Amino acid sequence: MSVPFMFVDGNLTVMLKGKAHQVLPDHVNYNNILEVLPKATEDELVTLVDLEASVSAFSDGQVVIKDGKVLHAGEEVHGSIAKRILEFMSKGLPFEPLVKFLDNVMKNPSMQSQKELYDFLEHESLPVTEDGCFLAYKAVSSDFKDKYRGVFDNTVGSVCEMPRAKVDDNRSVGCSQGLHAGALNYVANYGSVESNDRIVIVKINPEDVVSVPSDCNCEKLRTCKYEVVGEYQGELLKPLYKEEFLSDTYVDDEEEEAEVESQKKWYQPSYWLQFDETSATDDWDDDEDFEDDDYDDDDDCF
Repeated sequence: MSVPFMFVDGNLTVMLKGKAHQVLPDHVNYNNILEVLPKATEDELVTLVDLEASVSAFSDGQVVIKDGKVLHAGEEVHGSIAKRILEFMSKGLPFEPLVKFLDNVMKNPSMQSQKELYDFLEHESLPVTEDGCFLAYKAVSSDFKDKYRGVFDNTVGSVCEMPRAKVDDNRSVGCSQGLHAGALNYVANYGSVESNDRIVIVKINPEDVVSVPSDCNCEKLRTCKYEVVGEYQGELLKPLYKEEFLSDTYVDDEEEEAEVESQKKWYQPSYWLQFDETSATDDWDDDEDFEDDDYDDDDDCF
């Protein structure tokens, strides 16, 4: 038997574990919820409806959202990463990449590197990728070699790396050993139009970041590894990109149109015929199943 619910003008209200949850069309799992609603169990629906529960389930309990705070392994996460996780959730964007991103940050063996990376991200809203990495810019010479020694090949698809121990971890030293990348402002000043320099897009795992020099307003970093995923065609304006970087966003226009089309079926009478009578909207007993005292706007609306 399906769980009790009401569906009015695209807004779903479902009773789970004695609590009423409102699911609006901008909910990140909106389509999935309506897809499984006819046959899903209460526990399955709780995971989809309750985003806090979804984060915990996705991360095997490592990341928890509690009282509007992000916790990793029981410790509160401060700064831009926590803000972006909550922002993604509130906007209906997939939060899983940011949970992976946070996990990769925590895998960085240096606590100091973790703290400095927060400083870098606080200033620069660089996009993340599906696998929990982030994208940055790098200026290279006209033949795609690094500008300093001309040793590293930075053609698209190349992976550049060096021993982590050889990367300078002293943030007070601006120019030193390490693989450099940064924000567009930093790269534009570092490159030279007269020399026909190029700008490439690099993908960096937070685990590999070593230091964020305090000069240049924390707009650059040193890492021991990055992958060249594209050549600069324009500023990266979207918050989330695919794991295998392409010029398109995580959700392109065609995908958005397809999602709009898919939502139309929820308004077709044929969809609702599959529910048993006890779950139909007209049979919801307001007095017994949905009392005002059970409904808390602050706790149950998402």
